[in-house]
Amino acid sequence: MKRQFLGLLARVYVLQFAMEVPATVAMLAEMLMEYGFQVDIGTVRPLLRALQMDGYLESVLRDGIGRVYQLTEQGREELASSRLRIDELYRRLHSPNGEDAAASTVNG
Repeated sequence: MKRQFLGLLARVYVLQFAMEVPATVAMLAEMLMEYGFQVDIGTVRPLLRALQMDGYLESVLRDGIGRVYQLTEQGREELASSRLRIDELYRRLHSPNGEDAAASTVNG
């Protein structure tokens, strides 16, 4: 369960990073490591491939840099949706009884 959650969280981080700047595999692995993920290029590549297959990322060759990954429009939509779910979870976790945020989301 923990591994699945970390995998989902890594997906969101990669989408965010790819939105900020087109990045190489090495750059994305380094960014994930800065946030405490225990990854290397070999573990990041399958994640990038899956995100490409889902239509969230595209890769292009850049002179002097190599292959970089950038967010697609579909990836922007997925990132926005993920952010909303994360924000809702955050509100629930920080609500005194854990229910107020869910009720305000439904009623509000």
